[in-house]
Amino acid sequence: ITVTAALPYANGPVHLGHLAGAYLPADFYVRWRRLRGDDVIFICGSDEHGVPITIRARKEGISPQELVDRNHALIRDTFDRFGISFDHYGRTSDPLHHETASEMFSDLLQKGAFTEEVTEQFYDEEAGQFLADRYIIGTCPVCANPNAYGDQCEKCGSTLSPQELKEPRSALSGNPPVLRPTKNWYLPLDRLQNEFLNQYINSRDNWKTNVLGQCRSWLNEGLRPRAMTRDLDWGVKVPVAGEDGKVLYVWFEAPIGYISITRRLKPANWQEYWTGDAELIHFIGKDNIVFHCIIFPAMLHLYDHGFVVPKQVPANEFLNLEGEKISTSRNCAVSLHEYMDELPDREDE
Repeated sequence: ITVTAALPYANGPVHLGHLAGAYLPADFYVRWRRLRGDDVIFICGSDEHGVPITIRARKEGISPQELVDRNHALIRDTFDRFGISFDHYGRTSDPLHHETASEMFSDLLQKGAFTEEVTEQFYDEEAGQFLADRYIIGTCPVCANPNAYGDQCEKCGSTLSPQELKEPRSALSGNPPVLRPTKNWYLPLDRLQNEFLNQYINSRDNWKTNVLGQCRSWLNEGLRPRAMTRDLDWGVKVPVAGEDGKVLYVWFEAPIGYISITRRLKPANWQEYWTGDAELIHFIGKDNIVFHCIIFPAMLHLYDHGFVVPKQVPANEFLNLEGEKISTSRNCAVSLHEYMDELPDREDE
């Protein structure tokens, strides 16, 4: 049994919402499976790529690598202090992860799993660069949240594209961006919906109501192709000659971290925990449901190397603070290491 807890994002410390939503439930479950004598591994690691990392590093005047090195150590040590019993806590800057993610992308590319498309994407003329989804902020077309991101509204949970935002603005300069053509590789989720995802989701009748509700809502709306690469210089480089300045979409390569961390933990027999009669269980927050229940299973299906797809995804609702979702990026959080610093006697117990 492979049990994963959501990879905490290394743009800041982990907070109480993370602990309540993913890590304590996963730890309880794993300890129970161990007591039963089951062959279970519990893995996690720092998610160190993507745009919020570059935004935070830019604000602090340091490199993205310096930022993730600092935060990875803080997050790892915080979990140790809380006694979360991971078998291995890794990180996506590990060269083995870059190798694993590149191998999967190359494999899918050779199989013709992606579509190559030139589309118009937002570009910041002052900053002189294309803007990945999280560099674009605007008003959510669903709930009118004025600070929705170009990939997701954290207030209502809607999955978005940058072009759907009203009054978009660049997170770099604050200026309205312009559209320019660029090439990227897309996962054809519309085709995969009929080929695989409808049957997969509709057969998960023992999943939690909130998880199935979100999944079925997306399926009912009809899935659309989604870009699996980005115009960015921080992340796993696209393994295609002549395509400098492009990286794998963080939500393509981050779930592959579960595989690379297993490889790091069990170098001799890691495949046993991903193939055959293995069970794969993800503990996450509700904002990650689409990636763990739709995109990652679609990737594993296309990869076609005998990998199992998630058997259970017990996602939890958000823990709120003063009526708002706890969020590191918005500085609205109670950090776990500070919580422990305030309760030293509890830690000793």
